Amino acid sequence: MTEEIQALREGIDGLDRELLELLNRRMDYARRIGEIKARHGIDPFDPAREEAICRCLTARNRGPLSDESVRAIYREILAASRILQQPLGVAFLGPEWTYSHLAAISLFGHNARYVPHRTLIDVFDALNKNLAHIALVPVENSLEGGIAQTMDLLYERPVVIVRECYLEIAHCLAGRGGEVAAVKRIYGHPHALAQCRRWVFENLRHAELHESASTAQAAQHAAKDPEGAAICSLQAACHHGLKILAERVEDHSGNTTRFFALGHRKNAPTGHDKTSILFAVPDKPGALYTALEPFARWQLNMTRIESRPNRLMPWQYLFFSDFEGHRDDPQIEDSLQALSERTSFLKILGSYPRSDPMKPIRFDFEKVRFGGEN
Repeated sequence: MTEEIQALREGIDGLDRELLELLNRRMDYARRIGEIKARHGIDPFDPAREEAICRCLTARNRGPLSDESVRAIYREILAASRILQQPLGVAFLGPEWTYSHLAAISLFGHNARYVPHRTLIDVFDALNKNLAHIALVPVENSLEGGIAQTMDLLYERPVVIVRECYLEIAHCLAGRGGEVAAVKRIYGHPHALAQCRRWVFENLRHAELHESASTAQAAQHAAKDPEGAAICSLQAACHHGLKILAERVEDHSGNTTRFFALGHRKNAPTGHDKTSILFAVPDKPGALYTALEPFARWQLNMTRIESRPNRLMPWQYLFFSDFEGHRDDPQIEDSLQALSERTSFLKILGSYPRSDPMKPIRFDFEKVRFGGEN
C-alpha cells in the first residue's frame, strides 16, 4: 500500500511542477496587462472579467473538483494576479474576522489589503476619499431584512455596486472554559444575540447578556473573561484562541447575509447580471404602479423591492429595487428611461454579476479548525 501511495504522490508532484510553471506564465500575462492598464489609467480591478473567467471554468469543469472549489482556487489566483498589477485595498466593517471580513475574503481572496473600520460611515468614506479601491458592506439579511444604515448611505453617497455575495451566518458559542453550563456571561452583537435567542434561553438562561459592536469584538471580550463566552463565527473563535463550546447555535438554519462590494466605475455586462436602483414616486394615487409598469411590460424579473423613509424629506419614502439584467441591456435601458419619466427621483446604484442566494458561501469548518493534508 505504501508503494502504491508513493507512486500516486510522485504523479501529484509532477503535476504540481507543471501547475507552478503554468501559474507563473499566467502571472506574467497578468503583469503585462497591469502595465498596459497603468499606462492608460484603467482600473486594475475588473469584476465582470473575473466573473466571466469563473463562469467559463465552472461550465467546463467535469470534476471531481466541485464548482465551489474551482471558484475558491481561482479567487486566490485572481488575487495573486491583482497584486502584480496593484494591491487591491478593501475597506470593511471591522475588526478583523467579522462576517464582513469573511465576506470580503470570499470575494477577493486572502492577498488583498484589508482595512477594518469602526462604522459603516467610515467604510463609505474610505472609498469616497480614495483610501480604498473597494468598500464591502452588508445590505440585507434573510431573517431581518434590509440594513437601514447601508441603504441610507447608498442614497447619500456617490458609489457604484460592483459585486454582490451571499454569506451563510453560522454562529458558535466559544469561550476559554470547557463546558457550556459554566458560562456566566455571553458577549455578542445585538443581531447575533437575537438570532440565537431561543438557544440561549434553552441552554444558558442564567447567563448575563453583554452587547458588543461586532461578533469579532465579542470574541475579543470572551478571550479576556474566563467565565464568559462569545456568539461569533468559528473563524473569529479560532483567531482569538477560544474553545468551541457549541456549534450552530442560531435558531434558524439558512440564515444568510447579502453583501455589496462598492466602487466608482460601472461594470461591463456579463450576461448574468443584476441591477439595483433607488427611486421615489410622486405623492398621488397609483404612482408606484405607474412607475413599475415598464418592468412588467418587458417581463423583467424584479427580485426585491423595499421601502425606506427618506431621512432628508420627512414622511416621504424611497424604494430600493433589484431586477435581473444589466443597465445597458436594451430592454432595461428602455425601462429605466420610462421609470425616470414617472418618478420624482431615480438613482441607478449599479449593475453587477449576480449571485445565487440559495447557494451562499459556506466556509469549511473543519479546514478552519484543523487544516488538512494537500
